[in-house]
Parts: sequence; structure tokens; C-alpha cells
Amino acid sequence: MPAPARARPGRLPLARPRRAGARRRRRPGRLSMNAPVATELDIASLTRSVHEAVAGQAFGTHTADAAFDAALFHCVETNVHSIVDIAAGRLTVAEADPGHALCFAEVVADLGIPFGALERAYWVGVERLLQEWIACSRAGSAQGKGSFDELIGDPTSAVFPYVLRMLDLVRNRHDEVSTALCGSGEDRRREVVEQLLRGAVSRHDQELDNTLGYRLRGWHLGLVFETSDRADTRRTLARLCDRAGSWGSLVVPDGAGRASAWLGFARRPDAMTLHRLRQAIAQRGGPVAVGGPAEGIDGIRQAHDEAHRAAELRPTLAAPPGCVWYRDVRLEAFLLDDVDAAHHFVVAELGTLAEESERAHRIRETLLASLATGSHARAAAELGVHENTVRLRLRSAVDVLGDALHDRRTELLVALRLRRALGAPHAESEAAAG
Repeated sequence: MPAPARARPGRLPLARPRRAGARRRRRPGRLSMNAPVATELDIASLTRSVHEAVAGQAFGTHTADAAFDAALFHCVETNVHSIVDIAAGRLTVAEADPGHALCFAEVVADLGIPFGALERAYWVGVERLLQEWIACSRAGSAQGKGSFDELIGDPTSAVFPYVLRMLDLVRNRHDEVSTALCGSGEDRRREVVEQLLRGAVSRHDQELDNTLGYRLRGWHLGLVFETSDRADTRRTLARLCDRAGSWGSLVVPDGAGRASAWLGFARRPDAMTLHRLRQAIAQRGGPVAVGGPAEGIDGIRQAHDEAHRAAELRPTLAAPPGCVWYRDVRLEAFLLDDVDAAHHFVVAELGTLAEESERAHRIRETLLASLATGSHARAAAELGVHENTVRLRLRSAVDVLGDALHDRRTELLVALRLRRALGAPHAESEAAAG
């Protein structure tokens, strides 16, 4: 029994989740179909059990998308609460709010998931809920709370009318959204983009450009927006096109809470163009990842892959910026496939300079600037300190690092960048190095 993501502007709001453990009072005139078991059920545990069944049997790999899985869990949670309330006489089927179910149907349709998967999710959820209901009744009977027949009551009188009503509503909403996507050509654009990213399309032709509304020739920047608000993403892309002189943009949904996009250019964007883009993205706020620039159809894939790699790297970074550019973290991305090994490397190369202290931080930043610029004067200008201060800090670094400062410059530069990206080393890394 599924449910939805955050409501978008103009769409039905999600039902507000009830505070854990809160119970509605039974209203006069409501038939209690099974008040004893309904009041004994552990709603949180029941929700987790139903969600696990639905996620595994109905939606497969889609639940790897955290935003989709969160939307699914919320829908399961709201459906379970509603059914239990109906069974306990606190709510009628007609009074149950369908907003959560409709929102989730939109999420499913937006992602091109067929209605059959959504319908299956409801019946898988029904099966698991009834299994748990029976188990709870048996446990209560064994504890002397009543006979099994008394405790189990008639849960189907609550479950089936509710589920059939929700399925009618979500089928209509799913059809509405799917029809709108088909009419706008968005479903076809998404299909072509998926083929491009899989490598099924390797040659350019004008029909592809016409279908996508985007030129595949030229140079591309790939972007990943962590948002489900597609209208806001399109507005952002329009502003970026204007600021950077891009000839156009393309955006497709990439899961329930993410969008993949591209900006196209007639020639490779120069440093000034990229600088203007950085400024414009920074003004937007919100997490964005950027890959590229890269050329042609292969460049579409490369820019997309790089943007995704930068987005995946964000949770690993100690203090990620609002916009993570792959070109800025390319080395870190390559080295951080094994984060624990990276921490060990940092501690082994930097010793006590890897520690979380103000003094170690100043020396690290000075050493990084010096190694990166190759000049005391340029390092001092970059750090905003006197050149003599740079020399004093580097002498302190020599006291810790010894000959490594001259013999292992490459390793030190990598370790310093990793330390900045990862933050303080793990305790076990320090112990191993010690």
C-alpha cells in the first residue's frame, strides 16, 4: 500500500502524518469492526512490515532512489493508519483522505512506472497487513485477551472497501498524468534520453534533435538538481541559458526527487562562461552537481555521468558547497571509492597534521597553497597572510613531515586535498597509523 512525495504547487497536499502513538477517539455511530486488535496493533512496526513487502515485490530497483522510497513509506504509513482507524470505528471509508494516494500516483506516473505496478503494490500491502493482523490476533488469544475469532473480527470489511476506493482514484490520477506526459512529448523525450545514456544511440540525426527539442551536436554541461519541482528546474535552466549564452537546455526526471539536465553550447564554454554559470548557480541556492563540458553524443553521457558522480560524492564531503563541480573534485571522486582507505592514506601521509586542531588546520592550508601554487609569495597572497608567515608554517610542517615534504610532494598534495574533502580522520585510521 503505497504513498506520496512532497506535494507540488497546485497539487493536493499530503495528509499530515499523525504523531506517533496518537489515537483518535471513536466517534458516535461508527461501527467498530475490530476494536480490540485495532487498538493493540503496533502501527510503526506494521508500517515497516508492509513497506518492506511493497518495496521488494512491487517497485524493485525504484526504491534505491531515496526520495521515491520516502514517498512510498509515507503512503504506506498513511494507508495503514486509515485502515486501522476504519477498523476501530474512528473513521469511515468515505471520510478517508485520498490526497496521499493521489500524490503518490503522480510520482509513479511521472517516472513512467505503469499502473500495474501501483495496483500490485496495493494488493501486496493488503496481503502483508492481513498476515500481521492474523498474527496479532493469535498472539492476543495466546495471552488470554479473548478468543481468536473475537479478536480477529472482520478486517476485510475495512481493508477491501478502502483499497478498492483508493485504486479507483489512483487509476484515474495515473491516467491523467500519463496522458498529459504523452501529449507533451515528455514520455518520448525521456525514452530517447534513456537510450542515449545506455549507449543505444551513437549517431546524430535531426530527428533526435526534434524529439528532444535540444541539439546534440556541440558541447554539453550536465547538471543534477536535487528537487522534484520540475517547473522551478526549468526556470533555473532558462536563467542559466541566458547568463551563459547557451543555445538551449534539456531536462528529464531522474527519480522522485531529482532531475537531470543539460546545457548546450556551439563551442566549448570558456573560463569566463563557466565563471558566470558558477555565480548564477550559487545565487539559486539548493544542491546542484555539474559535469562536463564534453562534446557530442558521447559528451551527453560523459557530462551526465560526471554530474551524477559529483552528486554521489556530496554526502561524503565534510563541507560540500551548494554546487559541486566534478572538475573540482575529480581527484577526490577517483580516490574516494574506498573512503576508509582514503582516511588511512591521509593519516599515514600527514601524521599529526591530520588532527582536528586550529594549528594543524593553518599548516595544512598553507602547505596546500604552497604545493598548489609552487610559490611562497602566491601562497601568501591566496591566504591573505605575510610571506614570512608562510615560511614559518612550512618550517613547522617540516618538523612533522621531515624529508617527505620534498620526496613525496605528490602524495602530500593528494592527502591534503583528501583531508579538506573528508574532514577529521576516523579514530580507527589514527590508531592504525599510530
